[in-house]
Amino acid sequence: AGPVRIEGLLRLSQLGGGFLRDNAPAEGRWYSRDVAAMARSLGLSSVAPYFIDQSADDGAAADTARPARWPVPGLTVVHFRDEHLSYALTWYALAAMTAAAMAYGARQEWRRRRAARR
Repeated sequence: AGPVRIEGLLRLSQLGGGFLRDNAPAEGRWYSRDVAAMARSLGLSSVAPYFIDQSADDGAAADTARPARWPVPGLTVVHFRDEHLSYALTWYALAAMTAAAMAYGARQEWRRRRAARR
């Protein structure tokens, strides 16, 4: 009883199924989070067109006195790799190769014109 605070990621419904598998509502197997199909399967009439992936940072994960919850919070992990250095080195290497190719081409053109003048 009372207000409840849920922290997580607000996500839109994902229709259909996974890349290689279709959802199997009769078996209770969901390879994508199709909120409308889940609601129909459970006999719910009015649901929001989104779902919340609850984060595990709410302290409940450390509470061993409380029984395991369903759905399990904290399954969505957002982690961005820091690849900036490799991207910078790649683009600088490509720029250096382009400059070297242009210098080589200019030198070849200069040699060709010099040979034509003789």
